[in-house]
Amino acid sequence: MNADIQVRMLNAVYACLLPIARLLLRSGVTYQQFEAVAKRAFVREAMFESPLRSRPMNTSRISVKTGLSRKDVKRLREQLASSAEDVSQAASRSGPPARVLHAWHVDPRFIQSGGLPRDLQFQNDVDGFSGLVRSVAGDVPAGAVRAELRRSGAIEELPDGQLRVVKRHYVPGSVDEKAITVMSGMVFPLASGIVHNSDPSRTTDGFIQRFAFSEALPSASINEFRRRSRVAAEQLVEQMDDWLADYELQSNRSEKAPSAGVTAGIGVFYYEGPNAEQALRGLSETGR
Repeated sequence: MNADIQVRMLNAVYACLLPIARLLLRSGVTYQQFEAVAKRAFVREAMFESPLRSRPMNTSRISVKTGLSRKDVKRLREQLASSAEDVSQAASRSGPPARVLHAWHVDPRFIQSGGLPRDLQFQNDVDGFSGLVRSVAGDVPAGAVRAELRRSGAIEELPDGQLRVVKRHYVPGSVDEKAITVMSGMVFPLASGIVHNSDPSRTTDGFIQRFAFSEALPSASINEFRRRSRVAAEQLVEQMDDWLADYELQSNRSEKAPSAGVTAGIGVFYYEGPNAEQALRGLSETGR
């Protein structure tokens, strides 16, 4: 039974990771960067779980629970103790395109006398583009790096075949800043609510989580459903926002000393595309 639950949970997480991976790739985030953050999250949550028999979670127990080596756990615990939620170390583990752009701007071999990056011959293995890629990315094919940098608009090919860098930072896609806000403002509380509701030891009421959906809605009705869902969602959110603002105003006007506030909110979302099972079967293209 436990194995069956784990398989179903992993399938659900895998489906959720598909759009997240797409978003991370558009932002230039590599798997190594994601892995570093994931390890940190596993160790942090294992550290703060309710201790068994009131005993603190030591390195060995966290290692057993997470499957990470004791060396990794010790290192991550030290990082968490010294730098709180700082993930800048993971952010520094950039991929080959970002490392190539950085070296192109700072390595003396690829800079002109005025300090600007030189135009580089692609085939030159010493101080050309191929040499630049080899110096920072090892055996990664220079042609693949060139294609990706050209696709992202970071370099351009001159009429004589040389490559010119036009951007200092690698961002492969157009990422709306709003996406980052939504990730932390909606995805986090939604996932946290699922954890709360599924906790068998909780002593408080569950959080409301409702989802109205159909797997057989006629295509001719989709525009009407989009319109109705937007109107209804906006009305609900605006009503809740007015209610929250009114209570905050009353609290500010109160003569009593203000008490510590509690973070609370409600969110709604619209979805159109494959369900999790379809995404796992490779049909996620229909939702792009």
